[in-house]
Amino acid sequence: MATQLLNNDELLFTRLLDHSHDLFFILELHEEKVSVEYVNDTTLEKLGYTLEEINAIGIENIRKPIKTSQAFSQHLQELKKVTTAIDYAILVAKDGSEFPVEVNAKIIVQEGKTYNVAVARDITQRVAYEENLKADIQEKTQKLKEYNATLQSYQKAIDENSILTISDTHGIITYANENFLQLCGYAKEEVLGKPHSIVRHPDTPKELFKELWQTIKNKQVWKGKIKNKKKNGDYYIVDTVIVPLLDSASNIREFLSIRHDVTEITKKQEEIEKLAHTDTLTALRNRLSLNETLANATQGALALIDINRFHEINDFYGEVIGDKVIKALAQQIKMQLSEEYKLFHLQGDEFIVFSDLLTKEQFIDEMVRLNTFLSNKVLIIDHKIFYISTTVALSFESSAQLLSSVNLANRYAKLKGLSFNIFSHDTSLEEEYKSNLEWIYKIRKALVEDRFTVFFQPIVDTKTQETRKYEALVRMIDEEGKIISPFFFLDKAKKSNQYVEITKKVIKKAIFMVNTKGIRCGINLTIEDIESSMVKNFIFEMLEGCNAPQNIAFELVESEGIENFTEVNEFIQKIKSYGCTLAIDDFGTGYSNFEYLLKLNADTIKIDGSLIKDIDVNEDKYDIVKTIVGFAKIKNLKVVAEFVSSEAIYEKIKQLDIELCQGYFFGEPKPFD
Repeated sequence: MATQLLNNDELLFTRLLDHSHDLFFILELHEEKVSVEYVNDTTLEKLGYTLEEINAIGIENIRKPIKTSQAFSQHLQELKKVTTAIDYAILVAKDGSEFPVEVNAKIIVQEGKTYNVAVARDITQRVAYEENLKADIQEKTQKLKEYNATLQSYQKAIDENSILTISDTHGIITYANENFLQLCGYAKEEVLGKPHSIVRHPDTPKELFKELWQTIKNKQVWKGKIKNKKKNGDYYIVDTVIVPLLDSASNIREFLSIRHDVTEITKKQEEIEKLAHTDTLTALRNRLSLNETLANATQGALALIDINRFHEINDFYGEVIGDKVIKALAQQIKMQLSEEYKLFHLQGDEFIVFSDLLTKEQFIDEMVRLNTFLSNKVLIIDHKIFYISTTVALSFESSAQLLSSVNLANRYAKLKGLSFNIFSHDTSLEEEYKSNLEWIYKIRKALVEDRFTVFFQPIVDTKTQETRKYEALVRMIDEEGKIISPFFFLDKAKKSNQYVEITKKVIKKAIFMVNTKGIRCGINLTIEDIESSMVKNFIFEMLEGCNAPQNIAFELVESEGIENFTEVNEFIQKIKSYGCTLAIDDFGTGYSNFEYLLKLNADTIKIDGSLIKDIDVNEDKYDIVKTIVGFAKIKNLKVVAEFVSSEAIYEKIKQLDIELCQGYFFGEPKPFD
């Protein structure tokens, strides 16, 4: 009888199946007829029949074959031969409605009786998706097979990665599936009857387990990541869901734990997080780390160490030697500082020292000593002698003003020829202000005379070198017709509130090219753009009039952290509703870390040029890029390598299996025509 089958595993058939979204049938196969012995609650709800009505009507009248050759009688004959099969059919409910199902059927013989145990899954949404997808395809049957094959591959991958245990109310393991045993390295007899602490890793805090038990004992579902220990001492990390299973009196009978192995993804996350906060050249903390440090500080002291005339080393000896000088100097500075200081490398010739543990007098004394040490330092690199001279600027302003004020102090020191300077509000920067005013005038006049234009740089297929799309880049044309890089005017445009007008011109001209030339184009945006209602509304207005918005990718290039993810994600969802995609620019530097990438639901990452430009000779950068590419493949993200400027770099990019390339090796930015 069917009830005998049910009694074999009460949890499997009674608890899980009745609460399953799938329809469950047990049919007894007689010589002349088929009788339905059991269906789960979901089946009764979906079909609207009672068990008696199903038997009265006959299962063959509720089940409609999708094809004539799939009649129920023929299906049973084939099933008896193979004992297990997947079948597709249409079920007809009592109210006349129909829905397609995928049926996993199995023949079971017990006590001389033959049963057909079938699990039917409603695939209405899947079929609708397939029909829409294949609307313009004549060979529907072949495409349906391909789609089902893909789905079955996904299902197999998910099944193989499901890790299941059942434990009693004291946490003693009563059941463990094969995936759990393989992952932890124990045999079944070694874990059954044992508590879950057999795989507990000492790194997992006790507070987590305390919170876990409080949650599940309150009959609530607990979700979270847990680091566990294998039998051989190694570790693994699982994304875990623990569900309390209740009896008819709502008392907890046992706990069902479903896990997914996220060890590799977590390792990638840790690597990316480390990369995001570490300068690739010196292995010191980088700008992102500095921003976070200052954001979490209430007060502190900051020093900027600037190497004088460092550009002469780069110009005369080349960047390779220049990088070696920076690395050597970084180690010298690090050795001179105690644990009370944090050392950062911002860019080529600039280091930052921060401390919130010392008095102002102590910090000044230490920085005077450090500047004296550095200014008398002689470095020998590749048998070449370098005499180092530095300028040190200090600031003791509020944490929010430390970085900007120390930069002002450094500029003033450079103007006045000082080797040491402490920021003061009385510091005069009249010349700089005068220069800023001149640029503000130039920008305003260029806007009025429409002298801001867009250059396009090709982005090519790595394998074929065919141009797939372009990146739109802003340029200003001065009154003499000279092309001006945004390096000279963009910051000043932001300070003078002219930046929005420039952004709107770039967006308008880029979308015009998408409409008229049919190109695919990436348009740069900053967090400031997304937070500006004026810019956002202009973008949406332009997308409404765009012939092919699916050809537009917005590239997020902001170097600061994102504070309002809700607002940013609303913008992203809006542009994606038009068919646009999102790319994260300069990945590997700035804010482009793992957490932000997941929160932003990006489609593409563009690896920063600083990691690509010498990847052919720098093994560390090669390994970093390899890690990023590996992470991207796990998350199904497209990857673009920027700054591909030579064939040697291009060969490395091909080795890493990066889909797209951008750089002077393929084409410099220029007007599209």
